[in-house]
Amino acid sequence: MRLPMPVLIALLAVACATLFGLGTWQVRRHQWKQELVAERSARLVAPPLDAAQALGLPAVEVAWHRVHLVGTWKHDGSVVLANRVRYGLKGEELVTPLLPDAGGPAILVNRGWYPASERDRVRAALDTEFRADIEGLGVDASGRTARRTPQGTWTGLAPESMAEAVGVPLRPWAVIQGTAVSDDTRPPADGALPVQRYSPFVNTTPHLQYALTWYGIGVVLIGVAVARLVVAPRRAQHAAGSPG
Repeated sequence: MRLPMPVLIALLAVACATLFGLGTWQVRRHQWKQELVAERSARLVAPPLDAAQALGLPAVEVAWHRVHLVGTWKHDGSVVLANRVRYGLKGEELVTPLLPDAGGPAILVNRGWYPASERDRVRAALDTEFRADIEGLGVDASGRTARRTPQGTWTGLAPESMAEAVGVPLRPWAVIQGTAVSDDTRPPADGALPVQRYSPFVNTTPHLQYALTWYGIGVVLIGVAVARLVVAPRRAQHAAGSPG
């Protein structure tokens, strides 16, 4: 069944408009991501927020800032994030509430990663620390949810979900203790545990490649349409009018 020419042209126009629209959307997504990278990188290199600054900000404003906190560890409120694979090893991350000297709700601090085989040694060493004087990356954890597994571990860092298990009120943001590293594919050279570091924000989605793909498909579709609807009929007419 052949579609009427006006209908076919209309469908091709809609298809091309959709393809070029998708390409343009991907370009805009790339621009937005680059602006987000620049914003978060600027926060990361700015001076750390001290307790007075951080505790007075909403979670979204603390995110991607370095934060310096002083207070007391609440070890009996520690929770474990299980099934964290790093450097090819299955491990865990210990999260402990920090009671800030400035007062108010506690702050969940990710103390770092360690292999499951080193659990007892690492946790015993961390539990000897009473006072906290740490720096790390602020994380907006508001609205996050997590569940407690039958083994007693947790599936993610979520203050709202963990407050009851921790036993104290929690702020809606958390801190990843440590320093920024550009390459976290290899363990620290000194072998120190827990591993206390985090990666800067990067755009890992190839939006421009996606845009070129959509644009390319649109161009090819136009080329095929011109060949089939314009060039081929003209050639057929020319062949029909030529002497036999």
